[in-house]
Amino acid sequence: MPLQRPQQTQHASLQSAISLLTGRAIDLPMSRRMALQGMLGTAALTLAPLTLSQVDIPTGQARLIFNENPYGPSPKAIAEVAKIMPNTAYYPGEIEEDLIALFMQRHLLDREQVFLASGSNEGLQAAMMAFGRQGSVISPSLTYSDHLDYAEKLGVEVLRVPLRDDMAIDLEAMARAVDSSVSLVYLCNPNNPTGMAIDGDELRSFCKEVGQKVPILIDEAYNELTDNPDYTSMVDLLRDGANMLITRTFSKIFGMAGLRVGYGMGHPDIVRVVKDNVMAWPNGVGLYAAYHSYLDEEFIAFSREKILQGREMVNTTFRRHGIAPLPSQTNFVYADIGRDATAFKEQMASRNVLIRGAYEGYGTYSRVSMGRIEDLVLFDRAFEATYLAG
Repeated sequence: MPLQRPQQTQHASLQSAISLLTGRAIDLPMSRRMALQGMLGTAALTLAPLTLSQVDIPTGQARLIFNENPYGPSPKAIAEVAKIMPNTAYYPGEIEEDLIALFMQRHLLDREQVFLASGSNEGLQAAMMAFGRQGSVISPSLTYSDHLDYAEKLGVEVLRVPLRDDMAIDLEAMARAVDSSVSLVYLCNPNNPTGMAIDGDELRSFCKEVGQKVPILIDEAYNELTDNPDYTSMVDLLRDGANMLITRTFSKIFGMAGLRVGYGMGHPDIVRVVKDNVMAWPNGVGLYAAYHSYLDEEFIAFSREKILQGREMVNTTFRRHGIAPLPSQTNFVYADIGRDATAFKEQMASRNVLIRGAYEGYGTYSRVSMGRIEDLVLFDRAFEATYLAG
């Protein structure tokens, strides 16, 4: 028989749960407590213990697997979100347009060229379905693929073009693959999991040529971390009416992966079609956090500095063991460690360090995401011990 809390303890737990939900202290008479307990059930009684356990990282564990920015969100964003929490019973309202106005101002775009999404993935999936119904989608063979896999399950044909021998995206081969059966070309720049950025001039030439035949979708999730964000990004082409869509996210440098905010920028006709296929409504709390994070230049600079510092630490670890990492311009590093990457991942996990296992076709390549600096110290120790253990 499961243990039961005394009635007084249940009463206190219910009050705590309701206070957490409402943001106000509350003292319930026992009769009202019984009524509310019937409506809320055990969920209310267990809410308080669960609120942190679902996102907390165990003490001593280094989570270097999801390309998150563990220093986020912006402290200013957190403070502003706390102010609006009591009003989250209502739909977001003007914050949507306020946030879009920031994007328009920063990128010199018109209103009909911008839309919001629940993380960039929502925009990517919407684009896959909108254009995938009209023909096949061309993509690099090794790239970020959650939205591609989603579309394939729903009947979209995805044609994957192998990377070059140097692990770079093969733009020439992708251009040759475009014919009348193709409805969309997808690129992730910088690419995930390789971390490599496409040269800006080469990509501009590709977009100008191929864009005359078919729309191009570019995922720029890591643009803010590149050596030269303006050169690497293709946003300037949008101002000239390019046949393109670009997605961005607040999940990376802005440290808001759990709040799910992203946006897209593109030709008005493409934006209109993609918006018609977006399913999720904007997250009001996330929109407020995104607005203030976007303006917090101090936090962005701090995050970038820490990520670049961490990236060099991981590169140093690899090189010390004779491993040549790929030239990353993201918050992760990809390298051929010369052994089964999935088995190595499991061995690292036994030392409380989580990294990514093998991607299909690249069984000996390992991807390590940036954590806090102290996490990467743990990574260095665990990697050396695991690698030398054979």
